[in-house]
Amino acid sequence: MKTDPAAPADPLNLLRQQLILAQVRIMELEDACDELEPQVARLEKLLTTAQTLADTKADEAAHLEKVRAGLQGQFDHLRHMQHVTNEALNVCRAEAAALAEREKALLSETENLQILTRQLAESGREQLAKIASLEAALSTRDAELAAARAEVTTRLARITELDAEQRAMKASRSWRWSAWLRSLERTFGGKR
Repeated sequence: MKTDPAAPADPLNLLRQQLILAQVRIMELEDACDELEPQVARLEKLLTTAQTLADTKADEAAHLEKVRAGLQGQFDHLRHMQHVTNEALNVCRAEAAALAEREKALLSETENLQILTRQLAESGREQLAKIASLEAALSTRDAELAAARAEVTTRLARITELDAEQRAMKASRSWRWSAWLRSLERTFGGKR
């Protein structure tokens, strides 16, 4: 604080002036403190609210991580089941194709046996023994053909069942919910 050069240099007066100025400054500071007190209380309340919100969000994040882990497990299981189902389906299709080829071969043999049977019947009575044996072979082939047809029917039913299981799996809620995971897998899976 500057003193007036014209004023007497009385130290007591100077001390009084400084004391008055200090008291005025203290009062100003108390007024500023009173003005800042509601703001501090409001800020403390905001900090408490923010902490509560942060705790809530942390809990939600932990829950979402658990849900994500569960969905990932379901996705992995469904992917494995799809792989197993596809393998079984491919095996059944290959077996059905082989049985269809066998059925064609048996039909061809049956036709040949029928032709031979007719030719033998035309050749006369001396061929009756041969005809009887050919008829027995024909009935055996017919039985094999019936068995092959039954097996083809069984395999086709299994293929239908596997196709239905695959459609049901792909129509399931977890398959639809994990579609975004499969999309991410397709997008980022090959870049590892």
